[in-house]
Amino acid sequence: MSLDRRLPSLSRFPFNLAQSGRNAALTTTAALLFATAANAAQTTPVKQAEPADVCPALSHIVSSADFKKLRDEPAAKLPGVDQIDDCRANAHSYDCRWRAHWEADGFVNDPLEEIGADIAACFPNVVHDLNTPTRQHFIVKTADRRVSVTASVEGQNELRLRIAR
Repeated sequence: MSLDRRLPSLSRFPFNLAQSGRNAALTTTAALLFATAANAAQTTPVKQAEPADVCPALSHIVSSADFKKLRDEPAAKLPGVDQIDDCRANAHSYDCRWRAHWEADGFVNDPLEEIGADIAACFPNVVHDLNTPTRQHFIVKTADRRVSVTASVEGQNELRLRIAR
């Protein structure tokens, strides 16, 4: 009697090894693919809506010769601000109030810090001379004048931007 007949499982041993090796390789490959996909999902930043660019409106307001005329100029509209209801203007100042979004936008968690960073980034000749949790003040130097720009918190969830000469 051959050894093959006595131990039938022994004759299939190389096949079993090859099959289990193939299963292990497939399982390992699947686990690696799953881990790679999970890692990519965690490291891929969630694309959030970009905050509106306030620089064009801020630049237009600061360079304006007459703040009273800004109500009729679309280029002076700050994002999220309704000019008619939220802004007042006279010959020497422009004063706007609006409700802030207090959730994180992916860049800065505090809207006052966000508007302060925008003001600082919008003007090449700016001096940031006051920074408190409720108020930020800047002086923008243009060729013919100095303009004071103040961003502050006014009440709960409300921001105020005052630009004066």
